[in-house]
Amino acid sequence: MKIKPVKGRPMLHWVGKRPIDTISNYPAQLIDSYNVENPEKEPTYDRFKDGPNLLFHGDNKEILSTLLVQGFRGKIDFIYIDPPFASGADYVREVALRGQKEKLEAEGHTIAEQIQYSDIWANDTYLQFMYERLILMRELLSDNGSIFVHCDWRMNSYLRLVLDEIFGEINFRNEIVWRKYGGHKNTAKLKFTTENDTLLFYSLTDKYTFNAIFRPLSEQTIKSEYRHTDENGRRYAIPRGRKYLQGTVKRVYLDTNPGVAIGNLWIEKELTIQGDDDERIGYPTQKPEALLERIIKASSNEGDIVLDCFVGSGTTAAVAEKLGRRWIAADINKGAIQTTIKRLQKLPDTQLGIAHYRVNNYDASTDLERRDIVIKKYGVQTDRQEAFFDGTLDGTLVKIIDLTKPLTPLDIQTIKDELENRPEESRNITVFCYGTNSNIQAELKAENRRRAVNKMFVRDIGSEGVTTFEPASAAVDFERNGESVKITIADYISPTILARMDIDRTIFDEQIDDFRAQIDCVLIDTDYTGEHFKIVESDLPKKKEDFVDGEYTVSLPRSDARVAIKIIDMLGEETVVTEQG
Repeated sequence: MKIKPVKGRPMLHWVGKRPIDTISNYPAQLIDSYNVENPEKEPTYDRFKDGPNLLFHGDNKEILSTLLVQGFRGKIDFIYIDPPFASGADYVREVALRGQKEKLEAEGHTIAEQIQYSDIWANDTYLQFMYERLILMRELLSDNGSIFVHCDWRMNSYLRLVLDEIFGEINFRNEIVWRKYGGHKNTAKLKFTTENDTLLFYSLTDKYTFNAIFRPLSEQTIKSEYRHTDENGRRYAIPRGRKYLQGTVKRVYLDTNPGVAIGNLWIEKELTIQGDDDERIGYPTQKPEALLERIIKASSNEGDIVLDCFVGSGTTAAVAEKLGRRWIAADINKGAIQTTIKRLQKLPDTQLGIAHYRVNNYDASTDLERRDIVIKKYGVQTDRQEAFFDGTLDGTLVKIIDLTKPLTPLDIQTIKDELENRPEESRNITVFCYGTNSNIQAELKAENRRRAVNKMFVRDIGSEGVTTFEPASAAVDFERNGESVKITIADYISPTILARMDIDRTIFDEQIDDFRAQIDCVLIDTDYTGEHFKIVESDLPKKKEDFVDGEYTVSLPRSDARVAIKIIDMLGEETVVTEQG
């Protein structure tokens, strides 16, 4: 799919600057759903119109590309993003086990996450990162659409020029100053304290949606100006200099005055999260709901589609849900997705439900699923008549090695043995694997120099950004009693948590009194088919020190239904255990 050229003249240059000309499709993998009947395996705009809201886990560049391919081009009405600021701050979330004080680093598994959320930015890298994604966002906006880019003093001047180029200087609408309260601490006393962030407001065309926001008149204004009362008890003002019209005086009634139009200086304390506010989640870059409510109300109408592809703690999705907007949210950070799902489930009613997908960041529990992911992602052409090879790609034969382990010399030898039985075969071989070592690559490179045909080229999907996750271990008992099932979590161990705590499995019970300290929340599907997880019931502790119950009794929709439980631990790792039978 082709991408339109940028609108404005280039005003900023950096090393490696290049626009996006074309996009690729990255298959989406349905992970779970909440309050949805029969969600689509691949999200499309046609289904989204009447279907669930969408939450994506993965690199937002690839997610935005997928949305464009799947029919969302020109369909998004409003975009808000709060991207990393290239601030040198570490945005990796820290969590504590339930009932414990010691904190563990929760994320940072992949290179892509490290680039977006930790201190490894260079200006050129950051600008190219934002440039590519903003071009894709522009392609998704409708003619009446607009975008708010949240930034701070470090990058706002750069981003302003990038946005001018992509959207056109003529479509710049506002620079909004938001006072954060409790901003940057000026311990050195060598400059003025930084108290604000910046919101850059651009539209796609001059037909953009804008609903003016008003603040109530002050008591002093009402008392001094609206001091008259008519025969019905309505208060009104007589504007100065207003002449008599047909023997009457022009009146301005208080109940018809919307208030004072809000400008671009947002300093109200109500737009912040207070220290004792129940809204506070503890996510490092969380923004206040009141701030997002003002932004979304101003730039969209009920039923409009709102997108946030750096969703963080889920504020945009939660506010859009409350205001009756459709929403699409995404984040590369597993903790952000985990936080957002829990936050949305706690809302009184998610009317259209949620479908949660992964893009190029897959959870494959079987080798068949992993193979299918590779075929879709790389565009391998399959052949049902072929018994050994998995298909073809760019004129080569494709062999997908067992993706649960690294590539071994035995795997290579197996391919060679097969080729010995095909003396007429002249095509080269593309080998997909998950992990390898330098010796194999070096040996194949040397061997390929000697070969005229059947050269082998290895593609390690792990090094190319495709990741798979192995679940933690959980002991779960299912006890049937007529039309209900009692579920008991007997034990749970996360190898990742053990590694972060630097303790051995044999002494874990001595360090942690209750294994439930590892568990963040529990989700239950009462009719699990194996295709995706449908959240029917959930255990979401309200306080950080509270444990999940660990015992649940659920009703079955029918006698042959199969129950499954999804355990999500404090680091965001997910484990699904199903009832046998």
